[in-house]
Amino acid sequence: MTLLASQRPAIPRWKWLLGAAVVAIPLLLGIGLTKDPSFIPSMIVGRTMPDFSLEPLSGEAKVASEKLLGKPLVINFWASWCVSCREEHPLLVQLGDRADLFDEFEIVGINYRDSPVAAAQFLDRQGHFPYPSGQDKRGRLGIDFGVYGMPETFFVDAQGVVQARQVGPLTPQAIEQNLKLIGALR
Repeated sequence: MTLLASQRPAIPRWKWLLGAAVVAIPLLLGIGLTKDPSFIPSMIVGRTMPDFSLEPLSGEAKVASEKLLGKPLVINFWASWCVSCREEHPLLVQLGDRADLFDEFEIVGINYRDSPVAAAQFLDRQGHFPYPSGQDKRGRLGIDFGVYGMPETFFVDAQGVVQARQVGPLTPQAIEQNLKLIGALR
């Protein structure tokens, strides 16, 4: 006895949904696993950097964006409580020495949501930067830049446009690539 198509029992809706899920879930996971998990998009890349004027961590002159325009700029957000900041610290000191020596770019640190005493103790232990650091005690400038973790570094061209963002500790490769991107290396 053969059943005609009109005489076959209807497949319940839940079986259709289960079948679709069995196909869709591995497909979505496969697509997701091809993405770079360390990539975090930034709304500020491609835009003019926010204006700022911060109290210095040490010294008398404010750390202000208007004084930094006209030359490629590296802005590093750091904190004394940040373990990764200790890791990248020697590289930042070298980068600051390079900026002084070759005058190709400016570099500035932003001490983020930290106490001046803790930041000073960090620098006394790790070594002082050869460039200024401003204090962003309440994190307002960090919000303007879209900072969500430490450390983060922004690479800004001479016109004040943010060209790149490095999340996490800097590497020599990231520095070279991003300095070229902002026109600091010829």
